[in-house]
Amino acid sequence: MVIGLDIGYGYTKTMFLNGVAEQRFIFPSRVGTYIPKKSFNESFDTVTVNGRQYIVGTDTEGSSRLAADFVGTDEYLAVIGYSLSRVNIIKRILVLGLPPQAYEEERVESLKERIRQADIRFSDGTKVYLPGKIEFVPQGVGIYFTYLTENGLTDTETSVVVDIGYHTMDVVLFAGGKFKAHMSRSYPLGVKVLYDMIRDAYIKKYSVFVSPDRDELVEKLLSTGNVPHLDEMHTIDVQSILNDFYTGKVIKTLGGYISDAEEYGYMIERIILGGGGVWYMGNVSGAYVVRDPQMANARGFMEYGKKLL
Repeated sequence: MVIGLDIGYGYTKTMFLNGVAEQRFIFPSRVGTYIPKKSFNESFDTVTVNGRQYIVGTDTEGSSRLAADFVGTDEYLAVIGYSLSRVNIIKRILVLGLPPQAYEEERVESLKERIRQADIRFSDGTKVYLPGKIEFVPQGVGIYFTYLTENGLTDTETSVVVDIGYHTMDVVLFAGGKFKAHMSRSYPLGVKVLYDMIRDAYIKKYSVFVSPDRDELVEKLLSTGNVPHLDEMHTIDVQSILNDFYTGKVIKTLGGYISDAEEYGYMIERIILGGGGVWYMGNVSGAYVVRDPQMANARGFMEYGKKLL
């Protein structure tokens, strides 16, 4: 009935309940135009938006990663259609997220209308019927609702929520259980910054060019510290890069945010961490990391949607 859809620049995450069982679907946020002549005898699941056919997810080329201004485009709608094609329940409510500083009522209503008017079709030509109710909430709010749900809380404390995504680290604040829009911030400290650091260190050490689209190689280095290359194994001390550069920048920026919040009269009682980039942070003193942080926004969007039934 309720679908939480977190369209990130790195991965798109879908969460819904099938009965009482939690269902999830995750895929790379990549969209490419379908060109039959280039596909030969391969068979792809496609999504058609307003008459144009797209390939979404793992079947696309690496260069098809979504651009920073994709929200509301046909490619964005193709991601929504592809996600909904994997949801095998009656769809009543769809909850999505927007960057907190881009969350404005006028823009939200415009996006809803754009989605409702779009002609989205599955591979077999069947029209995608969208849920009757579509809602948007600021990114990070989903993480907050996930935190409340998994701890059985009705929150009244002042909480900072940190959402480490692909391009940005979004920070939002709740006081007395209320979202404080004027305290929303986005910083260029998403995992792409870390990926670029790892990529640069690898190129410098081995003089091997690594395309900016080769995130899977960087993710392999981050998880294991090494990757095979021809007949040898290449290694990078990723922990030093994390400790000396990335994590330090994140913690310093977060400290600055908390100081700003205190100047506005907020006394921070809790820090909540979520988003896929949290995997690389290690322990942050005094912070609470939500369960399965990469899926936390999608799960929280679903929880929020359940309150609208």
